[in-house]
Amino acid sequence: MNDIARTVIEEVSRNYENELIKKVQKNRDKEAFYHLVRLYDARIYSVVYRFLHNREDSLELTQDVFLQAFRKIKQYRWESPFYFWVQRIAVNYAINRMKKYGKDILSRAQDCDGVQSAAAYVNSPEQALEGEEKKKFVAGALARISAPYRMAVILKDIEGFSYEEIAELTKTGMGTVKSRINRGREELREIFASMKEEVKEYGM
Repeated sequence: MNDIARTVIEEVSRNYENELIKKVQKNRDKEAFYHLVRLYDARIYSVVYRFLHNREDSLELTQDVFLQAFRKIKQYRWESPFYFWVQRIAVNYAINRMKKYGKDILSRAQDCDGVQSAAAYVNSPEQALEGEEKKKFVAGALARISAPYRMAVILKDIEGFSYEEIAELTKTGMGTVKSRINRGREELREIFASMKEEVKEYGM
């Protein structure tokens, strides 16, 4: 696909999404919101799953996130892409759920080798198969990091939040945020160092 075609497709997709949002904001249009959910449900599930590592909990929380998005959609101000707005809701919900479970979150986390990852939340078989093993490997490595460090690494290195945003989301100081990210990255490096063959296999 050339750049012109890609630009046209992106523009059409953006216009389609904007029309859906306007319908929901104006008329609480449930059908329009259903189509919005279908655009982003897999990505939001992926966000939540990286925190909880439990399929049932992640599915439940993903539904809660979109219910909250529907209730609060008039608060969406168009200052950033709609996905980022929903993503922030998802992160807040996931953080609160982790705090609720506390140490029990480890016992609730499922074996990543036996759990469908985010790709399995997508209807397309091609999407479900693409990178599945690599996702399981990364999820398994993340699951071995202690919860506060895992949360910080996911927010910074996977979800792309700034240090300031992470401090706001987690209600912790900047120094604590940076320390947790550094410790989490170090733990990941140690895990990857102990799994050299797998790292090489997945091209990481």
